[in-house]
Amino acid sequence: MNKNVVYEVVRNDTGIKVVFSKDSEPMAATDAAATKPVAAQDTTMDTSIQAAPVTSATAQNVSSDAEQTASGTQSQKSQSKAPESEANVPAWVNRIDFAGERAGKSTIIIGTTLPVEYDIKKKTDTLIHLQLMNTNLPEYRRFPLITTRFESAVNRITPVQKPEMKNNTMFAIELRESVPYFVEQSDTMIMIHFEASTIPPKPLEQANMPPWQKVFAETSLDDMAVETGTVLSQPTTAIGAASQEGFMATSVAPGAEETSPFYEKQKTYTGEKIALDFFETDVKNVFRILKEISGKNFAIDKDVSGRVTLTLDKPVPWDQVLNLVLRMNQLGMMDEGNIIRIATLKTLKFEADLKTAKIEAAQKALEKEKALEPMFTEYIAVNYSNAQSEILPHIQSILTPERGTVSVDTRNNQIIMTDVANKIWRAREIVRQIDKVTPQVIIEARIAEVSTDFSQELGFDWTATAGPAYNSNVQANFAGDMVMNFPATAASSSIGFVFDKIGGTPFLLNARLNALETNGEGKIISSPKIVTLDNKKARIKQGLEFPYLERDDTGGSSVSYKNIDLLLEVTPHVTPDNRVSLEIWITKNDIDSLFQGVPSLSTNEARTELLVNDGDTIVIGGIMKTRRTSGVEGFPWLSKIPVLGWFFRTEKEERENNELLIFITPRIVQLEQRDMS
Repeated sequence: MNKNVVYEVVRNDTGIKVVFSKDSEPMAATDAAATKPVAAQDTTMDTSIQAAPVTSATAQNVSSDAEQTASGTQSQKSQSKAPESEANVPAWVNRIDFAGERAGKSTIIIGTTLPVEYDIKKKTDTLIHLQLMNTNLPEYRRFPLITTRFESAVNRITPVQKPEMKNNTMFAIELRESVPYFVEQSDTMIMIHFEASTIPPKPLEQANMPPWQKVFAETSLDDMAVETGTVLSQPTTAIGAASQEGFMATSVAPGAEETSPFYEKQKTYTGEKIALDFFETDVKNVFRILKEISGKNFAIDKDVSGRVTLTLDKPVPWDQVLNLVLRMNQLGMMDEGNIIRIATLKTLKFEADLKTAKIEAAQKALEKEKALEPMFTEYIAVNYSNAQSEILPHIQSILTPERGTVSVDTRNNQIIMTDVANKIWRAREIVRQIDKVTPQVIIEARIAEVSTDFSQELGFDWTATAGPAYNSNVQANFAGDMVMNFPATAASSSIGFVFDKIGGTPFLLNARLNALETNGEGKIISSPKIVTLDNKKARIKQGLEFPYLERDDTGGSSVSYKNIDLLLEVTPHVTPDNRVSLEIWITKNDIDSLFQGVPSLSTNEARTELLVNDGDTIVIGGIMKTRRTSGVEGFPWLSKIPVLGWFFRTEKEERENNELLIFITPRIVQLEQRDMS
């Protein structure tokens, strides 16, 4: 308020209305002093502060996280326009309200003197920009509305208007997290409804609201500054001294950190602005004037002296005047509770040195007292950890200097410590926290190999026979194989064809169809299993050494061996949430073939790291290999004759499928922790 006036508080069912009269006379000084100032955001309206309803069955715009575009922004524009007669007349923002609702929902209410168009964009997950077209923002409304202590998704609403915005008003709405919202416009009212947030409000002791200047510096309006090409400035209206409740951080009187001119931090002055004119005035009288203006308690040392000459035509905060006067007279101040004490810098330095000396003396006395404490020897048993490598380094760091000693009995795995009682207690606490039962892990692997093969061969075997000759003097039979035979590998699988004599000749032609088809399946399952402690590598191996002759350069031979192994190597780690992190190496080798007596190996191997739930089975690898071969052998030209060529060729087809799957199942085994105290 720019002056003290009479006001009336009217109470209704859902709130309180404060009514100010334009023509009322200023309040008396006693009445003004009796009324405690209240630190709060500007939520007044031109006619009433009663909040408009914030629920509606219809909404013009709906927004949620799922509706965001690929660029991460979303925009909504108003559907209504101002009447043509008022289209060129800027509207004024006359209301900025925040309403909390049930279940953490909330609504921001913005009122204007005329219906306006708006544009709302989601700049980031936690920042929304609302722009009101053709509007003016009064100077006294250009400060943030902070809602960090409310059950709401909204943290802060910052209204801004710069000359570069061309009669547009921007509202930066900062959220605690991304929540769905929708906009409702009714005549001169724009309401933004927000769903509840899962983030609770700031506790009272952590809120510590910053000064307005810091609020503007911290507000997330980088995008707005880029759009307008300007840097947001501080509000121009002065902020008076607040009440003793200290709603704002700037309402607290200058503290002990401001008591010396050696303190270089940039100060923020928040006191009531005053204009002064002193000429050779006793400094104690100046302090009395500042006491009356500030309402603070002053205590002035007897050796404080000096005279002050200054002229302040333009009003400045009273606390800035106080600091200036102190520096002009080599004085300092200390904030002792509710009293501001004024003393010379020499006195304050002497007291600070004396306080430092007392602290140092107390520390020395405490050290001497500790040096006289009795020593004890304690034997601390370590059950599960390694006392030498895992416990000893932690205890060595807490020993009393030049007095305490510690050693390890490796045979019994125990700590032997000599020190004062407090140090021994701390050592026992270290052992209790570290020496815990190490969980064990059972790791079971299953390696399944499945193979399928198929082979098919077709071919013809021709024979010729000569019967009795027509000449009665020659009696003979002739038989033999044809030179164009193309039989299959296995002649036993055959079907015979016998042809009659050819063209009235004594020759008989026989044909035999040879066919072979084989189909086989095989399945091999290997199941290595091993148990190990948490974070300890385990290894299990099964196999054989295959001997073979190896010749050297001189022609000599020697027996060498190749390892054919099934190997499982694993290092488990049990996470705090009872999952198992595994480093695994699995190898399975087999003899594939022999070449000149030397075996060649087929290798199946998997090396990986993975995270598995306790007791779950996971497939860590799969290899599928398919081989298919086919061939045709036949008599030249004849084998290519359609249909008949089939009798003069052999066809062969082979198919082979191999599949390898590796399954891993870890299980945690947790033993009971026993108390040995």
